[in-house]
Amino acid sequence: MKKIIPILVVGFLVLGGLGAVSGTESDEENIISEKILFSQPTLEIKENYVYLDSSDATVYSNEKDKPTLPVVNKVYTFPFGTKIDNVAVTFSDFTEKEISKPIEPSPEIHTLSSISLKNKETQEILTYSDINAYPEERFGYRAAAGLKGEENVIYVVVSLYPDQYFPQRNIISHAGKAEIEIEYTLPVTPITFPDEYDLLIIAPEAFQSALQPLVDHKNNLNPPVNTILVNLEDIPSGVGVDQQEDIKYYIRDAKENWGITYLLLVGAGLKDNEIFPVRYAWIDSAPIEDNFPSDLYYADFYNSTGGFSNWDKDGDGKYAEWNIDFANVDVLPDVYLGKMPANNAAEVTTVVNKIINYKASNKMVKKILQVAGDGVAGDAVNEGEYANVKVLEKLPGYSSIRVWASHPNPDYETQELTKMNIRKGFMSAVDFVDFSGHGSYASWAVHPPNDDTVWLPEATLISPRHGFLFYDYDQYMIRNSKKLPVVVYTACCNHKYVAFEECLGWKGLIKENGGAIAGFAESGIGHGSSGAAFVTRMIGWMEIKIFEELYNAKILGDAWGNAITSYYTNFETNLLKTDYKTMIEFSMFGDPTLAIEDGDNPKTIPRNVPINGLLERLLESFPRLVELLKPIIEKLLGFY
Repeated sequence: MKKIIPILVVGFLVLGGLGAVSGTESDEENIISEKILFSQPTLEIKENYVYLDSSDATVYSNEKDKPTLPVVNKVYTFPFGTKIDNVAVTFSDFTEKEISKPIEPSPEIHTLSSISLKNKETQEILTYSDINAYPEERFGYRAAAGLKGEENVIYVVVSLYPDQYFPQRNIISHAGKAEIEIEYTLPVTPITFPDEYDLLIIAPEAFQSALQPLVDHKNNLNPPVNTILVNLEDIPSGVGVDQQEDIKYYIRDAKENWGITYLLLVGAGLKDNEIFPVRYAWIDSAPIEDNFPSDLYYADFYNSTGGFSNWDKDGDGKYAEWNIDFANVDVLPDVYLGKMPANNAAEVTTVVNKIINYKASNKMVKKILQVAGDGVAGDAVNEGEYANVKVLEKLPGYSSIRVWASHPNPDYETQELTKMNIRKGFMSAVDFVDFSGHGSYASWAVHPPNDDTVWLPEATLISPRHGFLFYDYDQYMIRNSKKLPVVVYTACCNHKYVAFEECLGWKGLIKENGGAIAGFAESGIGHGSSGAAFVTRMIGWMEIKIFEELYNAKILGDAWGNAITSYYTNFETNLLKTDYKTMIEFSMFGDPTLAIEDGDNPKTIPRNVPINGLLERLLESFPRLVELLKPIIEKLLGFY
């Protein structure tokens, strides 16, 4: 028997509650039917190209050396355990239009690493002589298992191309209508997961005593966050092909036996000296890196059929290998994940104390510190500053402390991008910090407008290297005490904890008397386009989305998971290598269950080493004193 469900309203469709992995399929086949109308695109001449602008587009195609065309994405969710039998799209009401120039190609993609050079080659005018029709197919779809709130569901993303381009004929073929039909089979019995625990913490036994206060704290909240701590050494071995897969199977079983929604993994992953086993994803950014650590691996254990997402289709031990393994990489998280890459129990204790005391001091003050500059020289847009502006649009009622490389900026109130002003911003009782620029595991930095020979913030005597660093006195001098912000680094590798014991993002969490309560950043090389296109995809899009989720979802783990899921559902079905890398490397350090909400008034403490701040001000004002005072300063700073 078939039941046809017509969908007359274009939008996001949710079907029912949960199904179960172990359920059987129903004999009843269902069909979703949705009719969609497309308006004619507007053609705009841009120098050597024609640009298609569509009011219907949810996103624009982005393939290297291919035309940029509007795409309409439709997203559907089904109960977990649903089988997607078929997806069909019928287009109609065709018209053709001749154009005088080629369609504008997709923007060039850059790496955002402070240790690499950007590509300065000028792109030749593309005529697409090797393309007969683009795209070859006017629609595509993909399915994945993931979370919607606290429910596990199946997502189906259908990408529609109202316009098809024939470059040899200089013709655009436009479809005015489309009809989507999705055939699916529901499980006979909707499966519900248990409701025994909310949060699973996995850590080495050596960290158990340091983590127990956090477990007690979570269980004693009102309402409680039911939490269980499991020793890494107690996880059964031999279930998977290696220890990482053993852990992943254990997490899946914890989902099915206990109903966990949140997962916290504790332990550093320094290469060749791992405390918690690291899974590397083999999506290269040649020639800088071949692989990077991916915490998402542990959270993505279901595929779209409810089977195990093992990330290694060819079984060669290289996981998420582009473009070999992606039939086995579901991508979407099935639990909300946080990571503490702790090197010792003392670091765990520092972060646990911050979490326990966070709400008492975290009065939301609607202020954000934004630090940025020019990401790619050679155009009129300072990419990081432009992204800061777009972030603020997602935070209604917020004011910004802008520490920008373009200072003095004619359009915004700004401060000079110096190490001192970054420190002052942290100590101004802000809710969030938004860094947008370039990075490595050790530092964040950015260029002044159109000058890629200079890195900001500049070095000082106390911190004699450019950039905002995990060593020297950059983090040490930040004494924001109890008002601890969530910090977002939009740059390469600021969460690459396999490269050094204390990468930049982790250093902020383990700092006593200040720093951060949590951090979001990339664990590998990040990518983005130049100009205003920076915020339309990849790392720039993710920067804006994570702040939108932090503002709306309030829970750190939910914000992380929602951002990845939104990326997956927002873009067309033929995702790029850099799209997958953006999702798989996106990392959160901190407690995934932590709520960003009002507590008591923010508290700060007086700086107990005022001589450091005094000396830095003195030396910035009178640089000629540096050589005379250097021996004395070194002794004083060594004492502190």
